[in-house]
Amino acid sequence: MPVEAGRHMEDLLADLRAEAERRGLRGAMCVVAVSGGPDSVALWHLLVQTAPALGLRLHLCHVDHGWRPQDAAREAALAARMAERAGVGCSIIHLPTPDRLSEEDARDHRLAVLSRVAAGLSAAAVALGHQEDDQAETVLMQLLRGSARAAGMAAWRAPFWRPLLGVPKERLIAVCREAGLAYSVDATNDSDGNLRARLRQDVMPLLRRENPRVVAAIARNAGLRAEDDQLLEEEARVMLAALPVLPGGVDIRPLRTAPGPVARRALRALLLQVGVPAPQERIAQLLAALRAGRRMSPAQGIRLEDGALWSRISRPDALSLRDGMRARFGDLWIGVGEPPAGAMSVDIPKGEVAVRGRLPGDRLHTPSGTRKLQDILVDAKVPRRVRDLVPILMIDGVPFWVPGQPWRPETALQSAREPSRTAWAAPAQVVTSLWSVLK
Repeated sequence: MPVEAGRHMEDLLADLRAEAERRGLRGAMCVVAVSGGPDSVALWHLLVQTAPALGLRLHLCHVDHGWRPQDAAREAALAARMAERAGVGCSIIHLPTPDRLSEEDARDHRLAVLSRVAAGLSAAAVALGHQEDDQAETVLMQLLRGSARAAGMAAWRAPFWRPLLGVPKERLIAVCREAGLAYSVDATNDSDGNLRARLRQDVMPLLRRENPRVVAAIARNAGLRAEDDQLLEEEARVMLAALPVLPGGVDIRPLRTAPGPVARRALRALLLQVGVPAPQERIAQLLAALRAGRRMSPAQGIRLEDGALWSRISRPDALSLRDGMRARFGDLWIGVGEPPAGAMSVDIPKGEVAVRGRLPGDRLHTPSGTRKLQDILVDAKVPRRVRDLVPILMIDGVPFWVPGQPWRPETALQSAREPSRTAWAAPAQVVTSLWSVLK
């Protein structure tokens, strides 16, 4: 919300109402994070003034990180009084004292707590009091850490809402003074023990000498970068959704020819999905290896091989299937009976039905005779990491059908044993990939 420092309270309220409307928050529940500092206190005051016109329901949440026990009780009491005066609900949460003081850990814990509070209240948003100075400092921190994005904090990334990113800190302090609002000053903000404080004390004054409006310039640039980033993120999501899913992995060959900004974002999302940190350097190395056709292990248990990103998964257990029953085998559903839409199916004879993974010596009947399943999978170019995850349908202990195989297996047993039922495997995209991927 771009707001000039000289605007009056009415302008701030008007912009805040417009921002809430744009986010679809009319009539919604909104959790407001209030630390007790001037930024969050001003945000609370502005939202309380704005709420009636929008039918906005507010809930104040104060999170104590256990860093400053001497100030915790006073700040919690301040937050509780603010909620009581507004006549709304309030959550005061005290976290255990951390083993080490880390701004990043504190932020992650705070956001996790706020998310849980919001989920419990079915809130549409969690409002945070970050302002223009915070945004400029965040951009500088990202640049120092080598981030290629350096777009600062997002104004909206559900459920988190930062409606004051374009408002200078001095203006929010003025709001508190004009309204006679008490607020707390966190002494750790001026300590040189964290990077943000050092930037605030040592670097920003130097930059202001060159450009008195450098904070607004950096924040404005971050806003533009964020808009660009949002478009690229959406393109990456579309591409990610179209990547072929494999048992135990994802075929990422389409990313070889994708524009770099889109490919990098898609790879980052894939790594985060499997719980792997995704710094820019690692993503760049992974994309270079993919384009060069090289193998690479970006993290323990994760491997790029043959154009696919594989994750370590356990071999599914053997399953027995009765008529009308279905069960999960790895990434597949296997069943006996009427197949669902889109499933692969095969007629099967009478006998006990089971599903298991490949074992040494397994053989299947094929139009050209009996062959080792190992040889069949190799000829079909099924990746080595997938072979032990391939489901084998057994009839009376004899391998009968591998979903997706390119021939009908009814000849696997004696012709006298007429087919009487249907077995099926789904989703078809996965079982098809067993035979078509990486050819």
